[in-house]
Amino acid sequence: MDKLKRNNSGIWVLIAVPGEFAHPDANICYFGVGKVNAAIAAQHIIDTENPKLIVSMGTAGSIEFDYGQMVNPTRWVQRDMNLTELLAPKYVVPMTNDAPILRYGDRDEKYSDAVCGSGDTFVRTIERELWNCVEMEGYAIAYACKRAGVPFVSYKFISDGKSGDTADHEWSDTLNSAKMALHSVYDDI
Repeated sequence: MDKLKRNNSGIWVLIAVPGEFAHPDANICYFGVGKVNAAIAAQHIIDTENPKLIVSMGTAGSIEFDYGQMVNPTRWVQRDMNLTELLAPKYVVPMTNDAPILRYGDRDEKYSDAVCGSGDTFVRTIERELWNCVEMEGYAIAYACKRAGVPFVSYKFISDGKSGDTADHEWSDTLNSAKMALHSVYDDI
């Protein structure tokens, strides 16, 4: 985890890797890939920085939204949680009262609302389930923020979209476009 405190705004951007976001004026916590790293980072920022807002930014794939579109997820599904053998509903951690869809995050009307499926796998073929976009960390950040009562908002740049152009590029090839778009969103916060 790499924490860069650049101002006293109380706004913290949590992001997996520097290639997705590197705004020079933002307080940023880079945490690496995956839900565990994201949860640890979110709780660390909550415990040490007393944030007034946590912003989750990054890239996502979708079969509904076009490549290059910015979305504002406010609902989250843990897409790789399936312990139905232990009598828990699909997408729910056993022995919790959690719903399959976590509803948390500020709504920004400038961008399409999204339901994001978070999981610790890189998705090459996106299936239509409870979600309309997929990524790897947002659920964990939203969950930590909700439990702590910390305001939260998320923005995802669609790096693999429904327009059919996902086969001719790799995720790493989209990072510069994602970074520019996410910097623009941050400037409006």
